[in-house]
Amino acid sequence: VSAGAKMEMDSYLKVKPEDIEYEMVDVIDNRTRSEELATQFDIPHESPQIIITGNDGKVIWSDSHRRITKDNIIKAIEENS
Repeated sequence: VSAGAKMEMDSYLKVKPEDIEYEMVDVIDNRTRSEELATQFDIPHESPQIIITGNDGKVIWSDSHRRITKDNIIKAIEENS
């Protein structure tokens, strides 16, 4: 599942607008950062997981596992732009 989510994210990154910033956290290597993000956004930790925030820093979409697809990422950003 994690490999599939990573492939979907990589696919999105090939077409993303240049003004979109992102951070990819490897939970195995950086559990502390993962926990910080879960606390900051008040979202239960899952792995794999995606959290998309708007310009105001508020979460506009969060999901996990097989729902992390290039199309879902694009849709979440477009619906909240």
